[in-house]
Amino acid sequence: MRISFKIFTPIIVFLFQSYFSLAQKSDSLKIIFKKASTDTARCRILNLLIEDADNEDVWPQYNDELSRLAENNLKTCPPKLRKYFSTYYALALNNFGYQNMSTGKDSEAIDYYEKALRIHTDFGDKENTAAALINLGYLMRRQGNIKKALEYYHSALKLQIAINDKKGMAISYNNIAFILDSQSEFIKALEYYEKALKYSAEINDQNGIGLCYLNMAFIYKINGDPQCKDSKEKCRQKGYLKAIKCLHRSAAIFKEIGNPTLGSSYNLLGGIYEDYGDPECIKSKQECKQESNKKALQYYELALEIRKKTNDLSVIAQSYSSLAKFKLNSGELKAALDYGLTSMKISKGLNSAERIMDVAFILKRIYSKLNKSNESLQMYELYIQMKDSIYNEETKRVTIKKGFQIEYEKKATADSVMIAEEKKVASAERKQEETKKFALIGGLILVGLFSAFMFNRFKVTQKQNLLIHEQKAELQKQKEIVEGHQKETLDSIHYAKRIQTALIANSNFIDQHIPNNFIYFNPKDIVSGDFYWAAEHNHKFYLAICDSTGHGVPGAFMSLLNMGFLSEAIKEKNIEKPNEIFDYVRERLINAISSEGQKDGMDGILLCLDKKTNSLEYCAANNEPILITDGTIVELAKDKMPVGQGERKEKFTLHKLQLKPGDHLYLYTDGYADQFGGPKGKKFMYNRLNELLLSLKDIPLADQKFILEKTLSDWKMGIEQIDDVLIAGIKIEKII
Repeated sequence: MRISFKIFTPIIVFLFQSYFSLAQKSDSLKIIFKKASTDTARCRILNLLIEDADNEDVWPQYNDELSRLAENNLKTCPPKLRKYFSTYYALALNNFGYQNMSTGKDSEAIDYYEKALRIHTDFGDKENTAAALINLGYLMRRQGNIKKALEYYHSALKLQIAINDKKGMAISYNNIAFILDSQSEFIKALEYYEKALKYSAEINDQNGIGLCYLNMAFIYKINGDPQCKDSKEKCRQKGYLKAIKCLHRSAAIFKEIGNPTLGSSYNLLGGIYEDYGDPECIKSKQECKQESNKKALQYYELALEIRKKTNDLSVIAQSYSSLAKFKLNSGELKAALDYGLTSMKISKGLNSAERIMDVAFILKRIYSKLNKSNESLQMYELYIQMKDSIYNEETKRVTIKKGFQIEYEKKATADSVMIAEEKKVASAERKQEETKKFALIGGLILVGLFSAFMFNRFKVTQKQNLLIHEQKAELQKQKEIVEGHQKETLDSIHYAKRIQTALIANSNFIDQHIPNNFIYFNPKDIVSGDFYWAAEHNHKFYLAICDSTGHGVPGAFMSLLNMGFLSEAIKEKNIEKPNEIFDYVRERLINAISSEGQKDGMDGILLCLDKKTNSLEYCAANNEPILITDGTIVELAKDKMPVGQGERKEKFTLHKLQLKPGDHLYLYTDGYADQFGGPKGKKFMYNRLNELLLSLKDIPLADQKFILEKTLSDWKMGIEQIDDVLIAGIKIEKII
């Protein structure tokens, strides 16, 4: 069912859930459809084919067939099947509405949605009635009829509250919040977005969670933090930081689930960096401005690239508007005019008051710069016309009144339930009073019997207390013995830590060979399975960042063994190539501890810097190095096998790196990305870690280490650390 729920401008949200591969499921459904013997089954299968069609050119054919089949059956079916075929006919009408809305034919879309609404209402289908109301509300808002849009949204919300449709409630709260935002009721809008976020989180709707963060970012970007009590400038800065944080959260979610709304997150990030700069930039004002403009253009272009792959003309028009404004501010007037006219053409085709208003103001400025006063005046008049149709005081009053009306109705419902419960309690209390009267007499009789019993128990208790005292003394003695053993064990572990620390590379030693670096090492326990190790031999410097099997004491033993074999390969066997070193260590591990098939060993990265030739080589087992160059992040090649017993036993691959000044190289184990935390108690994930590293590229390495520590600490939110954490960062200072 292609239901288009407008949650915020300019994004259309497609509500699909796919439990199998779409291609496989569609093929199976087609076979079942051919074998179906009844029209009731055919309607149901056609609707599933429409939901699962990933080709925008295919599903309308299924919808035409669904409409024809349901309509024909309504003429001849028995009364008991009228609701069934009417429901599917209404769903087909809804899909026709979406089809027309997507191509800018709003009048035709409204006709289809209203027909579907009447059918769903007649049969008391509250869920689908609410869906049709939301679609109509979106169209009204897109045309600038805010008052009518609110009526539809609130009608939908009341139905969703009645049937406890949490997903629908989240969507409606989002819609209402967006209009509150447009009417400058920012604090109230954030409250509604929080409600939408709450219901989305309860049903684990990742798409809905991402949209809530994106919507809140709009408010923080434009208005700063509306709840802030500091100076205006501080509140604006706090707002920008909150907006960026919300946008990175939304972008991470959309990227993970493959939602094209990612384009909107990128477009808004571009707007922040263009209009307000980077609030965390610590360089000179001119340098910060240049870097912010570069980031803005990158995000704008990424947004347009993503949006062009969709059929949502509204967001495509917005991207062209954003690029037009950017080029105007950069002095590239020809490019600005081209982008602006393209946006205006699409916006007029959609008859979208908001889109026309936005681009008209930009074109007005462009024509003014080009000394075309007539065209500039026309665009300004068009801007005022569209603005007046959207924003007016009457609409604002209706918005707030409707918002409180819903809250009042919900409170009244809750109050009525509470009153009923109080009546039940009062009735129960009266019955209890009568019971007490009869119980009092019986209680007096029992008191005498109980007193005699208690005297007897007192004597028994005296004997038991004496026994307990003796047992306590024995327990205290055992406790002291256990604590003594525990102290001996801890002393042994701490001694093992001193041994491990002595073998782990000294920071001064690393600094001598790679001056600009940091090592963030945070073991889960006293001793660690992760380790970093360095050596120099024959004018070559080696650095290993590795994750041994296990953590704690078992992991520490493995790390000591692995460091010993690395040293043996280089210092004793004179093996120089990183890949050949890993090959040697793997064979030593298999012969030493994996003769019976145990899969113990390590994942890791081994770098080799040849100081004579100024060349850099590496080998990677399961963990890939991360290179940040020219503002982009590159995941370098790795071998998908461990150093030890595994499924594969091919030779490890030698890789050579070509680096230039300003590049950043990061080596890490899996502990940081696998740490659970955040609002949902989920893993941090590699994508989020890489995005964080990319955002730190212009910050000194010492500060990068601090931010990584702080970010992980905040992310854990009290959750126990699950693994050792190790990250090494290197900034390249000369061509390698």
